Amino acid sequence: MIGRKTRPRKSDLHPIGTPSGSSPNTGPLAAASWLIARDLVPHPPKWFVTITLATPDGAKFDIEILSEEWGFRFERDTRVSWIRVTDIAFAHGHDDHRLLAHTPKLKDIGALLRSVEKTHDIRFEVDAPIVRTNLTDADDAIATWLQSL
Repeated sequence: MIGRKTRPRKSDLHPIGTPSGSSPNTGPLAAASWLIARDLVPHPPKWFVTITLATPDGAKFDIEILSEEWGFRFERDTRVSWIRVTDIAFAHGHDDHRLLAHTPKLKDIGALLRSVEKTHDIRFEVDAPIVRTNLTDADDAIATWLQSL
């Protein structure tokens, strides 16, 4: 039928969600680029990496990179900013630190991390992260990326 839209076959979809596949939005593209830059291949297709950086006084900065989005969460004392990036960046519940307007591209998250440290006169322990992921053989790639922040 002429003009009829057809759904792509499952075999046509790229496993990390590219414009020719299932996820043409900002969050999935940034996450896919992050994987590619580290030569990581996801198994299963719904993958995640969650990194928590902390300070001795209890401040925390979480970086979440998932197959369908990415985001960050900064918590200090009772104030929290939780920003997620799907097709757009948005505050997920709270933005007490007013970080939404400063949301960088995922590849530039290190600059935001340094800005938060400077603004709050703190230093995150990048050498002692808590990393959770369902990616196999990703520990070295994640550690190298963290050191580059």
